[in-house]
Amino acid sequence: MTNVSDSVLIDIEDFLLEKYEQPQTNRILFQTVQQDVLENQTLEELIKTPSITFQDKLFEMIKEKKLDEVEIYKKANISRQLFSKIRSEKDYHPTKNTVFALAISMGLTIDETSELLDTAGYTFTSTSKTDLIIQYFMYRNNYNIFAINEVLDKYKLDII
Repeated sequence: MTNVSDSVLIDIEDFLLEKYEQPQTNRILFQTVQQDVLENQTLEELIKTPSITFQDKLFEMIKEKKLDEVEIYKKANISRQLFSKIRSEKDYHPTKNTVFALAISMGLTIDETSELLDTAGYTFTSTSKTDLIIQYFMYRNNYNIFAINEVLDKYKLDII
């Protein structure tokens, strides 16, 4: 246990009160842009439009950041078998917590994590305490997965 200090817990509580369930203007902007794109394309065009997969994005980020794959899955606290499955199955669909674990292990920013989440069909949401706690740690460049899990556990949320 990392024994997260009381001052950090108070800071997290303030962060959650400030952010929890507040509307996100970025989401509205994204939905507007997305709607414009959908209105101007046929179904065939939408289906033919290639999209980057979670696997593509993950390994692109690993390469860009010159990270070691073994260190990543160890830091993420995921098994070698799961990481191998992600690498070998083009259409592998991870859980949101797996995406978070990988993002934390790579030290991704909020924006980079949002991109990775998007390729897996997820997004940060202001109605999820888990998402907000992870954002809290990322804003402070604290990528200690054990500290994050300790706080998640204190709030009786699933650890990652």
